[in-house]
Amino acid sequence: MSFLNFDDIHYFSLAGFTLNAEERAALSSSLVLLRQHERLSSTSLWGKVLGIQKDYFVAQGITDDLFARKYFYSMDMVNWLQLPQLAPPELMRSENILSRFLGDPSFEYAVTETTPEDAEKPPVINEEKRLAGLVALINHEAQVVPRGAYYRDALHELKSNPSFQGLPGSDAGFLTSYQHFRPGFKLDLKTVKDLGANYDESIDIFDPISKDQPNGVWSLQQEQGGEVILLRSLLWPGYTFFHTPTPSKFGSMYCGNGQKNANIGFML
Repeated sequence: MSFLNFDDIHYFSLAGFTLNAEERAALSSSLVLLRQHERLSSTSLWGKVLGIQKDYFVAQGITDDLFARKYFYSMDMVNWLQLPQLAPPELMRSENILSRFLGDPSFEYAVTETTPEDAEKPPVINEEKRLAGLVALINHEAQVVPRGAYYRDALHELKSNPSFQGLPGSDAGFLTSYQHFRPGFKLDLKTVKDLGANYDESIDIFDPISKDQPNGVWSLQQEQGGEVILLRSLLWPGYTFFHTPTPSKFGSMYCGNGQKNANIGFML
């Protein structure tokens, strides 16, 4: 996954945002305490959701299953609460809320349903659950890793690739070199054709972001003479991924108001 090393946060200043000194100091210590308290292998900052009254800081913790991550939120960068897991109907309702986050976890949104029998008493969802839904949606639609950073072993188990030394310079500037970190990948003929002779069944285990529609939904920039690659999602403004081939580093962070770009189809 795009786990972010805290020492690498400065790379996001190339995309126009970062954390201030107070936030860095508070989070660097509280994330360590969170890892120890929850007995996690590691913890990392997932992002910052900007609210009208207060902001949410979101952390992710890794477990034995790379896709079974735990998520926590904090409003003071000291105390952390675990985000709930949503049932599919709750996830759909959270996606239908288009307004900005308020900054109050207990605030309730009334969600309008399409069926007439639900119109009289629309269901409600609180902002804590909406935040959990936002994390799940961005992870599914935008979370990125470099091609080759992970592989599946002989037992088909997902593993971090210890031999990954960063993308070659000749590949780093192409969207085909970056993949969605999400389960459910199904290989198709187009993916094989796009990769050509470079296709490798052990590492081509995720959907390449080059297949995302509409075309142009990803912005790829090479900074510092090509030494730093920045990927920004136009679908989820605020999601940024970075990769440095030498030395090999990569990570991502979300810093935005939690609103999906509903006009993406008209922009491209």
